[in-house]
Amino acid sequence: MRLSASSYARKAHSLRNSLAVLALLAVLLTAFAAFPAAGLAPATAQSCASQRYSVYIELSRSRYPYTTDHISDAIAAGEAALLHIDRAGADQNRRESLAGIPTKSGYDRDEYPPAVSREGGYGANVRYVPSADNRGAGSVMGSQLSGWCEGQPFRMRLVP
Repeated sequence: MRLSASSYARKAHSLRNSLAVLALLAVLLTAFAAFPAAGLAPATAQSCASQRYSVYIELSRSRYPYTTDHISDAIAAGEAALLHIDRAGADQNRRESLAGIPTKSGYDRDEYPPAVSREGGYGANVRYVPSADNRGAGSVMGSQLSGWCEGQPFRMRLVP
């Protein structure tokens, strides 16, 4: 079947229009996907790093002596040394690990494994440590974990 020049031109024009419509739809769908259904704020890309091997979170024994002593003692008593980031489970882990342990003025209830780890929660080793020591160590730990993805394996490295 041979097409006349005018039929060929009409089909080519129709095909170009169809491709243009498909390209426009692709652009619109991509733009629409950037806006959550609940509102019109653009979605923010959240990137994080991951690697197969453990990352090391360094805490200074001289700056945070009570918290680092607790970590050493808890690991020596059989608590996990290999941990995995679980930010989503941190609140629940903290509730479970601290349940039934009363607060004490000037002290925090430090838990190991930490609540931010998959291994934290019920059965964690809990010790009273001075609030400034615990909160400083927690801040350093949070800062060092901030760029890593959920599930990333990590270990504590206690340095002088």
